[in-house]
Amino acid sequence: MSVTPSAAPGSALVLTSPTIRTITSLQTELAERLDESGTVQMDGIAVDRVDTAGLQLLAAFVRDLRAENRDVEWLGCSEALKKAAHSLGLGAALGLGSDKN
Repeated sequence: MSVTPSAAPGSALVLTSPTIRTITSLQTELAERLDESGTVQMDGIAVDRVDTAGLQLLAAFVRDLRAENRDVEWLGCSEALKKAAHSLGLGAALGLGSDKN
């Protein structure tokens, strides 16, 4: 599964494996977060595997948040998530820092 279900609206979204195999559940959870207000907290410390589809969905989600003058707050980010995001040039789009070496 790509996310651990949240206990309540506004709680942190815990990512585990955002990949094409789990994209449907992740998309559902992210859509619910768009209906909430304020900053969305995401915890990516447990991400052990991520692919392009998962990163593209996360980047689109962050873009949509920013279009609503909202932001994402990362509570943690695994090396696997950081490395994949930066290698695809999506680190800055995800709010994970610059993609420059």
